[in-house]
Order: sequence, then structure tokens, then C-alpha cells
Amino acid sequence: AVVSTQSTGKTLSVKELFRSKQWDKAQELRGSRFSKKIAICRMMAVSEIQPHETHRTVGVLCIGAPAPGMNSGIRALVKIAAYHGDTVKVFYEGVHGLISGNCKVVTPAECEVWGMIGGCAIGASRKTITDENIGFVKEQLKSLDALVIFGGFEAIYSSLTLAKVAPLPIYVIPATISNNVPGSDFSLGCDTALNSIVRAVDSIKQSAASTRKRVFILELMGGNCGYLTVMSGIACGADAVYIPEHPVKIDELQADASKVIDKMERGVHRGIIMRNEYSSPNYKNDFVAALYAEEGAGKYVVRNNILGHIQQGYSPSPFDRCMAAQFASKVYRNLEKRLVQESFTAEDVVVVGVIGSNTLFTPVTKLEMDKERRVPTKSSLRWLELKPLIPILSLPPPIVKTEVGQEDKIKD
Repeated sequence: AVVSTQSTGKTLSVKELFRSKQWDKAQELRGSRFSKKIAICRMMAVSEIQPHETHRTVGVLCIGAPAPGMNSGIRALVKIAAYHGDTVKVFYEGVHGLISGNCKVVTPAECEVWGMIGGCAIGASRKTITDENIGFVKEQLKSLDALVIFGGFEAIYSSLTLAKVAPLPIYVIPATISNNVPGSDFSLGCDTALNSIVRAVDSIKQSAASTRKRVFILELMGGNCGYLTVMSGIACGADAVYIPEHPVKIDELQADASKVIDKMERGVHRGIIMRNEYSSPNYKNDFVAALYAEEGAGKYVVRNNILGHIQQGYSPSPFDRCMAAQFASKVYRNLEKRLVQESFTAEDVVVVGVIGSNTLFTPVTKLEMDKERRVPTKSSLRWLELKPLIPILSLPPPIVKTEVGQEDKIKD
């Protein structure tokens, strides 16, 4: 009660501070996070490089598949660098540009509209930095004071190679729809991809509900990470999800098909089954669709759908845009501390990650991951705890008794 009274008092005092034009004190009462977001907005408002006592050059490239939010992150980095009197040099086509020197200094005005554009404006490539090409890369790094890499696991592999030489501070900003980067709960692009999936599945559900007694088997992206499948399964009310982290057995597929039959008999005339593209090397979409069709013969019709690359499209969501700006801001604040060092080690090659409510800088050499499967260790997958919700949320409606003892089925 005391804490509640204090919070109410602070909230009411904000109004009085505004009236007396004490803006700084009013902002302070909103909390440190609010103040940091105000600071980001001010830095992002610059349209040209600001005068500053020092000038540094920060390199940027994208390694891996394009992801919504990459452009937002580059734009934020260019703006924040300009606010501090620095410039950003982008390397086109990922590592190809870094090796060949295909680069350009981008001004705030040039990237003004990048924030709302999906994909990757400077080009992304799956080519990685290896022991074979590190010599060419080191030559390009001589003109930089720091390097920022946007990407997924390919970016992690490249940063591990760079950690062997560590000629300057290097930051990896997670950017992949798969959300499989160790050291962070979120990657740029995964929220946009999730929104794309939900839009598509909602349309499919309307079709299923209209035509009655249809079961849709949907294949989603995500590589060896089931994040998109689990989260979209919860959001869309899937009847079952199949992911690489929990390999499915044939008896589970049959049991899930039986549950869908029971659901149909209770008046719910549609079924949604979601599987990650790599959930099983043998039980692929065609097999799962055939099994459900056989088990439910005469009771429902099965349709097979692969959502494909629509999951990588669309403009970045507001969440991804804001997260990109926060990543860029955190990188620059941390960079200010590292640049006072006379030399750099593998500890200065880090992944910028959001873990819970905290932003952490984890050296790539200390990441917990399964390099062969290209995923974080299962113990660090916080979202995996939500998977048990799916069978609960997809429970069929109960059968209620009427006064005359007859059974009434609750319709979907």
C-alpha cells in the first residue's frame, strides 16, 4: 500500500511539474528507460554530421539472410554516429564487399527512409569470414575504428574468426527471422516474421472455418530453431506444433490426429498443424499431411501449405524498428568505453543481446551454442517454456448437459 501511494504521488506530481515547465524533473520521474528513449530520439533527429572534437569511422556489413530491421539498424547507427561527429562506412554484399573494398560512407540524409524498408539495402550474403580470407579482411579493417555486423549464425561464425586477430572492437547485432542467435532472447526481424505468419494463418483459418472440416498442415521457416513455430502456434491457436528441439515420434502424430478428430466431433470444424521446416528429417509436410488424411479419412479434408519467403518480407514492425534503434544506441555507448583502450583482445568481439530486461555484451568466445545445428543450447531458450501452452489453448469446447439431459455441443 505504501509503494502504491508513493507511485500515485509521483504520477500526480508530473502534472504539476509540466505546469511549472520543469521538463527535466518530469522526465526523471518517468524512469531511466524513458529518459534513454528520449535521448535516442534526439540523436536520431540529426540530418548531418555534427561538429565534434574527435572523428571515427565505424564499418557496417550484413552477413546471412536478409531480415526486416537490418535497414532500421543501419539507419539508427548512421544517425547516432553522426550525432557524435563520426561516420559510418557500409560494405555492400556482406563479406564480398569487405574483401573487395566495395564500400561507401553513408550520410544521415541518404538513409533517411531506410527505417521503414524491409530486406537489406546494402545487400547481405551468406559468405563468412574464414581463415582463408581473413588477410584481405584485415586490410579493410585498417581504415576503421570499429565494426558492426548485422546477421544470424553466419555473423557468429565470422566474428569467431575475427576474434582470433581482434584488431578493433567488433559488435554482432542479432538480425535473423529464425531468432537463433546465442546471447540474445530476440533478433531483429523475428517479430516482423511472426506478424507475417499470423496474418497468413488468420487468412487460412477463415478459409478453413468457411469450408468446414478442413485441417491445414503448415510449414514454417526457422532453420533448426522452433521459435517462429511455437510463438505463431500460440498466437494462432494451433492444434499441434512440431519443432527440432522436441523431435516428434510417429505415435505422437497419430495421437494429435485423433485429437483433431475429437475436436471436429465437438463442433470445431477446422484444424491448424504447424511444423518447423527442419522439425524432422523424415516426417516432412507431405508425410504429415498424408498421415492426418489417413487417420481422419471421411471426417475431414487435409490441405498442405508451405508459407515460404513471405515470412522474410514486409516492412519491419514497430517493435523491430525500436529494437534496432536501441541496439545501435547500446553499441555506441559501449563503444565509447572500449575506444579508450590501447589494444583489443577476443573479449572485445561481442554479441549485443537482450536477456530478459537487460542488454548484455557477451564475448563470442563465451557463447553457449551448438555450432553443428546452428542454435543456442537448449537451456538458454527461454521461449521453449511456452510450448506446453499450445495443447491447453487448443482444447476442444466442453459438452454441456441441458435440462432434459441432452448433450449440446458448443460451436466454434
